[in-house]
Amino acid sequence: MVGWSDPEGSRLRIGSLLLGCYASDGKLIYAGRVGTGMPVAELERVWQRLQPLAADKIPLFEPPPRGSRFGSPLVLSRVHWVRPEMVVEVSYVEWTDGLLRHVVYLGEREDKPAVEVRRDRP
Repeated sequence: MVGWSDPEGSRLRIGSLLLGCYASDGKLIYAGRVGTGMPVAELERVWQRLQPLAADKIPLFEPPPRGSRFGSPLVLSRVHWVRPEMVVEVSYVEWTDGLLRHVVYLGEREDKPAVEVRRDRP
């Protein structure tokens, strides 16, 4: 995970988590975002875990696209970056245009170091 966006409406703490994975050349690339599947207690728990990981700059090789044909545009001024040390597990339907689609948060993974997170290959 590389950051989170501010919440909107009545949602608390986190709008969505920004995801990343490592390419074969070792560069950390943006993989999309996830907000679905996080009950209020989990939003609070994850937000607390992210606070000590705060970073001043984008940890990605390239900034994420601000707009895409999927979802609302990403407003970078509403994003909080973190050191890419926390790993979360998600389910998704597919990769399209280099981004995960229909992503659902399943939980945190403590058994896998972040540097081992790679894109699944069919």
